[in-house]
Amino acid sequence: MITEEASAGQGKMPVLPIQKHIPEIKNALQTHRCAVIKAPPGAGKTTRVPLALLDEPWLVNKKIILLEPRRLAAISCASHMAHLFKEKLGQTIGYQIRLDRKISKKTRIEVITEGIFTRKIQNDPSLENVGLVVFDEFHERNIHSDLGLALCLDCFEALRNDLRILVMSATMNVWAVSTLIGNAPVIVSKGKTFPVETIYIPTLDRGKKVLPLAIACSLAIKRALSEFHGDMLVFLPGVKEIQGLYSILQDNLDSKIHVYTLYGNLSQEKQARAFRPSSLSERKIVLATSIAETSITIEGVNIVIDAGLMRIPMFSPQTGMSILSTMKVSKASADQRRGRAGRTAPGRCYRLWSEYDHQMLQPFTKPEILSVDLAPVVLELAAWGVSDPEQLKWIDLPDKNSFEQAKILLKTLGALDENGQITLHGKKMGSAGLHPRLAHMIIKADEKGQGLLACRIAAILSERDIIHFGQTRFDPDIRLRLEIMETLINKEKIWQKDFKVNKAIVRSVLASEKKTAKDFGIKHSKIDIEKAGALLAHAYPDRIARRRNKQTNTFLLASGKGAFFNETNYVSINEYIIAIHLDGNPKNAKIFLAAPYSKKNLEHDFCDSFKTMRTLSWDKKSLCIKAKESTILGELVIEQHTISDIDQDLSCDILITQIQKTGLGLLPWTKKLMSLKERIQFLKSTGLVPDLPDVSDKALKKQMGKWLKPFLSGVLSFKQLEKIDLYAAFVSMITWEQEKTIEKMAPTHIVVPSGSKKPLKYSRKNGLLDSPVLEVRLQEMFGLCSTPKIAGGTIWVTLHLLSPAGRPVQVTKDLESFWKKTYKDVKKDLMGRYPKHFWPDDPLYARPTSRVKPKRRAQ
Repeated sequence: MITEEASAGQGKMPVLPIQKHIPEIKNALQTHRCAVIKAPPGAGKTTRVPLALLDEPWLVNKKIILLEPRRLAAISCASHMAHLFKEKLGQTIGYQIRLDRKISKKTRIEVITEGIFTRKIQNDPSLENVGLVVFDEFHERNIHSDLGLALCLDCFEALRNDLRILVMSATMNVWAVSTLIGNAPVIVSKGKTFPVETIYIPTLDRGKKVLPLAIACSLAIKRALSEFHGDMLVFLPGVKEIQGLYSILQDNLDSKIHVYTLYGNLSQEKQARAFRPSSLSERKIVLATSIAETSITIEGVNIVIDAGLMRIPMFSPQTGMSILSTMKVSKASADQRRGRAGRTAPGRCYRLWSEYDHQMLQPFTKPEILSVDLAPVVLELAAWGVSDPEQLKWIDLPDKNSFEQAKILLKTLGALDENGQITLHGKKMGSAGLHPRLAHMIIKADEKGQGLLACRIAAILSERDIIHFGQTRFDPDIRLRLEIMETLINKEKIWQKDFKVNKAIVRSVLASEKKTAKDFGIKHSKIDIEKAGALLAHAYPDRIARRRNKQTNTFLLASGKGAFFNETNYVSINEYIIAIHLDGNPKNAKIFLAAPYSKKNLEHDFCDSFKTMRTLSWDKKSLCIKAKESTILGELVIEQHTISDIDQDLSCDILITQIQKTGLGLLPWTKKLMSLKERIQFLKSTGLVPDLPDVSDKALKKQMGKWLKPFLSGVLSFKQLEKIDLYAAFVSMITWEQEKTIEKMAPTHIVVPSGSKKPLKYSRKNGLLDSPVLEVRLQEMFGLCSTPKIAGGTIWVTLHLLSPAGRPVQVTKDLESFWKKTYKDVKKDLMGRYPKHFWPDDPLYARPTSRVKPKRRAQ
């Protein structure tokens, strides 16, 4: 048994704050089987708690699994515990991370990364040899920590009534975790830290403009070196920023100040240099990513400079793409970073933002499960037998839209069946812990004898770019990376001079390639880099892209999104490509990495996914309907040709739409038909004839599918509209009885006293229907006392009385009044102009005539 003061193994350990809570922790795990620890950095929770629990009776013949969110943290704390035990790694304490494992049969505490734990619990769902699972630094909320806890709780409740779970965190709502795991006891500990002074330095120059990050950091470093003692830890968002600042510092620092870098993909040898203590006469500056936030202590660091930025993966359901986004840190992360300065002595933290800006920061970093690509999670859940995430316990339920989009992708890759159940292919995909896209690619490639090439591509895509380009050039061709790999493997010289190769990343790629090949049982095969596109198409079927035209570097993806290259290159000149890495622009994404793809391979590999679609469309130039048959993959048109077999119903709908857009004037209206239309509108406005249809232009356009469509069969263009029987189509809207009523109530002509048959004009005035107009020479109306009426004698027509020359002399609806009051004056004027015409004194008793002089009656 290990006591607070006693030794583990054969050495003595200094007492840390968490150790006084050991009895409380033991009791919670004994009685409740689970517990939550909240303890700040320096409390000793990561290394002292697992060691203190080794002799618990419920751990007999069982192991402790300690989960760490980062590989560096896993190695660091395992090494520290082994040192406290005065043992070598791999004995009582061991670790396992990607591509590295130091565990033996004697190992009782296994420190592993959360991704490794996912594989472990999938392979052994009941965790038979495990007595306790410890989730350390749970506040980081990596995707695998949330997934691991969900799976572990399922095992805890359904399979193992003796399993213990312990969740440890420095900065998060531990009560939410406690509630999730059955109201587990919460143990709160103080930390062992020294006071840290915080200084805010907004990154502004004298003109109040924001300084470039590298310049702002170098100025802060210069100030900190002159103001405070000790070594320095500088937090930057990513490797690019680290390398930029490293270059500046190398040229501007004293020879006794050493600069080291620290990030995840750095070799263990180079990482170890950052941890070595400085001599009394020297100082060191460590440039690090968020990897240095938790679970590690860099001896001698008393100064922290925090750029206030972090780079995290973000997934967009709208684009189906994950990208690394640079974000402001949360308050919790800023506090974690600040605490690094007070681990071994009083320190100072320089924050490159204002105190006001600090108050605006989010309290906690957004959990990855709400922001990253969920395809790996969906596949893991399917392998666990879960198709709905609500079947498990989560602090934050995975986003529904992202979850469904991931399901669609996995079905496309053949990992899930139509019911969302995992297939045999899906199980094989999930066995290696790779992203489903890459696992699917490797399996398909192995069937083609190119398994090793696929493993190498997967390794390249899982690491940072092996090539570092200058400012003037960038090559997005993945074949260049593969060519460089082959050159280095064959120990040949790289001839290009316009970029640098990161050989550390190359070694990491080769190690990853070797492990992946072993996991999939792939033996050595010949590498043909020209087949890279054909393999990548299996991983990214939604990113198969076709060039829009030969004049631009723009492409259309199978997903329907647009993509482009900044400049012409050896990939952009191809008709088809695979766009591997893109930015997150939802409409037109920039392509960073791609491979050429041939139409021949496309037709061979995806012929089963091709769909044949017939489309009718309106050609604006020829003003006609054209029918095409297309072979498509997603949103890509692979082949297309014109066909004559046209769907008549659909073609009529298209033509009607175009008529509605252009106007009814396209139709072959005759005078007779226009007259009927106007008469119906007139009668409908009177309300005298019920149930007459609305034949206004607006109504005719709206109802065109009912009255016109049956008469459009075989009509495919505006020109062919001349052939249709528009009168028959129009009359189809009224009954035979209504047609007879219209003829009677709204006649086309009226017979005037002279015996002439004069047309009635039905028209609108200022948009409103007016009474019909009868234009007639005044002389032809002699003898008629009153104005003619229509519509069953209810409406007077409007008389336009004309001179012998056909010019209006009077407009009236009251003919009787005209004869009595106005005729005399009109007569005088007309007699002067038309002396040969007959102008009686009493028009009511005169004989109507259309001639110059009335004929004398025969005696």
